[in-house]
Amino acid sequence: MSTFFADECINRDIILALRKNGFDILTVYEANLIGASDNTIFDFACREKRILLTFDRGFGDIFRFNISACFGIIVVLAGQFTADEIIGAFLNFIAVIEKNSGLKNRLAIIGKNKIRIISQ
Repeated sequence: MSTFFADECINRDIILALRKNGFDILTVYEANLIGASDNTIFDFACREKRILLTFDRGFGDIFRFNISACFGIIVVLAGQFTADEIIGAFLNFIAVIEKNSGLKNRLAIIGKNKIRIISQ
């Protein structure tokens, strides 16, 4: 099963709900990276072989972040969802990804009505 690194914009209720469903999620707070730059967050996720989970659309910039060097990025367009919908969308998406080719070297952008997966 994939492991995840939650950016500081992911709220505690979502992290707790995902952990309750069996996901291994390390947070920015637990890694002592509060206030760290996006580059530092990205590098940490890559080094720790974790999929980065974030609401920050900036991580969708494939020219800034080399997704071919990471284990995946999931950007959830949070403004389109309630917290419960975010959890449901994440669980459904991961179930499909885990059965298929995984998310390594890919960027997934999850919106209310559409999921985009980008490879570099």
